[in-house]
Amino acid sequence: MGDYRNHHATIFVAPEVAGPIEAARRDWDPDMAARIAPHLTVAYPHEAPISDLLIERVAEASKNTRAFRLRLGGLGCFEGPEGGVYVNVEDLDDGYRKMRDEVLRPPFHNIAYPPHVTLLHPQTSRRGREFWDSGSYQRQGQDFTVGEVTITAFDGAKWVVLVTYPLACRR
Repeated sequence: MGDYRNHHATIFVAPEVAGPIEAARRDWDPDMAARIAPHLTVAYPHEAPISDLLIERVAEASKNTRAFRLRLGGLGCFEGPEGGVYVNVEDLDDGYRKMRDEVLRPPFHNIAYPPHVTLLHPQTSRRGREFWDSGSYQRQGQDFTVGEVTITAFDGAKWVVLVTYPLACRR
C-alpha cells in the first residue's frame, strides 16, 4: 500500500471521551499529538510485520467481532515515566483481547502489552517524569464503544488511516 511503513491495527478513542487525553497530549507531547489522534494499538508492526497479511486479518476479524466496550482508567508507565506514560484501558467485553488473538495468530506473534492509550511517548517527549509528578491528568473512568478498527501507517510525517473496517454487529 503506497509508500507507507509501520502498519498498525488501530482503534481510535471515541471523540466524546477523548477530550482530556487530547488536551494532555497537546500540552505535554505536541509532536505525537500532531501525528495521530488518541488511540489503542491492536497490532504493532513488530508483532505483525507482513502488512498485506495484517490488513487481511483485520478485515476478517472485523467481520467476526461484535462491537465492544472499553473503559479509560488511571495512568501507567513503561519502566518509569521516562519510558512513556499512558492511560490504562479496561477491556470490558473481552473484545480487544479477542481481536488481538484473531489478528496475531501465527506467523504473527502476540507480545503482551496491556491495553493503553499513550499520552507521552519517549521518542517525542522527554517530559514523562515531569508530567507524572505534576498530577495534572485526572482519571476519567469513561466507557466508549468500539465499532471499527483501522489500518494506520506512517507516511514520514504523520500516521495516516489507510482503511477502516466496521465491526460486524454494532451495538
